[in-house]
Amino acid sequence: MSRRMLINLKNVSIRILDRMLFENLSLTVHAGELLALVGANGCGKSTILQLITSAEAERPAFPEEADVRVTGEVFLDPHSRIMLLPQAIKPGREPLNDPIEPAGPEYAALEARLRGEFQLSGDSTALDTLSDGELQKLAIIKMLLSDADILLFDEPTNYLDIAGITAFESHLDRLKRAGKAIIVVTHDRALTDNLADHTVLVTPHGIYHAAGGSTLAWSVRGEQMQARRHQAREIGKKIRQLQEDTRAKAGWAAQKERQKKGAGMDKPHIGRLSKKMAKRAKAVQRRVDRHLDKLKGIKPFVPKELSLRFPDREIRHREVFALNDVCFSYTEQPEDSPGKEPYLLEDVTLSATTRDKICLMGANGSGKTTVFRLIQGHVAPLAGSRRFNSGVKTAYVPQGLAGFFPAKRLLDNFGDCGCDETTIRQHLGAALIRRDKVHRPTSSFSYGELMRAAVVKCLLSQGEFLFLDEPTTHLDIESIEVLEKILDGFAGGFLIISHDRRFIENVADRLYVLDGGRPRLL
Repeated sequence: MSRRMLINLKNVSIRILDRMLFENLSLTVHAGELLALVGANGCGKSTILQLITSAEAERPAFPEEADVRVTGEVFLDPHSRIMLLPQAIKPGREPLNDPIEPAGPEYAALEARLRGEFQLSGDSTALDTLSDGELQKLAIIKMLLSDADILLFDEPTNYLDIAGITAFESHLDRLKRAGKAIIVVTHDRALTDNLADHTVLVTPHGIYHAAGGSTLAWSVRGEQMQARRHQAREIGKKIRQLQEDTRAKAGWAAQKERQKKGAGMDKPHIGRLSKKMAKRAKAVQRRVDRHLDKLKGIKPFVPKELSLRFPDREIRHREVFALNDVCFSYTEQPEDSPGKEPYLLEDVTLSATTRDKICLMGANGSGKTTVFRLIQGHVAPLAGSRRFNSGVKTAYVPQGLAGFFPAKRLLDNFGDCGCDETTIRQHLGAALIRRDKVHRPTSSFSYGELMRAAVVKCLLSQGEFLFLDEPTTHLDIESIEVLEKILDGFAGGFLIISHDRRFIENVADRLYVLDGGRPRLL
């Protein structure tokens, strides 16, 4: 049975100033389908959602004074209602300004269930008192309770822990079965692979479609890029051959010209031959130039691949830390207090060596970052013991990179690495931060670029064990995969806090879940 088409974009292109954001985008979403929009930050995914919502409201997508040119067609089912969850949730914006009105006991029960699954308790009416994460969760709940036909989610999982992401997936599946059309902008590869009927991968060098999740879309891109590389190599060979032929003919003409000058009047045929060869060489050069221009015009652009190669070094197998039966709470009370609160962390036993690649998961607020602080000695256990090997060189990348790059210019933050500037620039370039970009202000870089630079700095500083606190939050898929490659080539160990399921599968040898104040090995 055919499903009703609710969204159709045909050959849509957007140019901002002199930069083409994307070109010739086409996509279709039917009732009961979920389409995933993936790609690097800044490639135009949020702009696509903006176009769709503007078309429903029958208003321009951009202010008239904005230097933005939009071409193509945007069709929406005229009888469908759209709701958008934007990235930046603020009080007074949709969907927060849509009140949740109970529509019977089933509706009220679903709302209560959602609040429990997303750990949103208390009064949610005073929006100004809520944190960004709480605002995001409240907006998600309102989206999942709405009666809209088309639901647009712009990076909805940024503030969700693993339990929240799993619950969100479950409700998206419920909405699909209810006949909703859904578009999700996300960097969560597992979510798209589990739910997406179609994925559109938007890149600066092309748009790729796949009937499935983002893993398949990146595979399609890889196959097409491989075909482009082969085409580029073949065209390059033709260009080099034409250039060699041109040089050879020019050489023949020059040789005959020299013979003419040395022949004198007694050999006039050499002069005629020289003139003929020079004329032929010029005609060949014109044909070659035309052919070269044509070949260069069809030669595809192939972006440079990541080629991270850090110097090989031996990292001795040593213990880094050990927590044994550690208990901790930020609200310490006397043992005999009748109202004594439970510990945040209780009987935590965890250890690692320079060979271990460990990931720690858990609900927001469960104490994951506190585990890092205990290991590094920033807070002391209330019970149990802590051991830390100060002879192992460790590096810590905090959540949100707070204070990691104090210098204004990116390159100036690498002065304590013990490497010369050429080496630093080579490795930053291999992590896709190239050329004079290293001299730019740190504030001008995306979070993904800064996270790559942070891990590069840790490795150049001869770090033997890394502590990374939620390094994948707000990263696009390309940046996550770059980070995976960096960690895969790292000879030492690490302890990582993350909610990204696919990232964990790809980098970790051991996975612990912090549940009820205790780490549980999965």
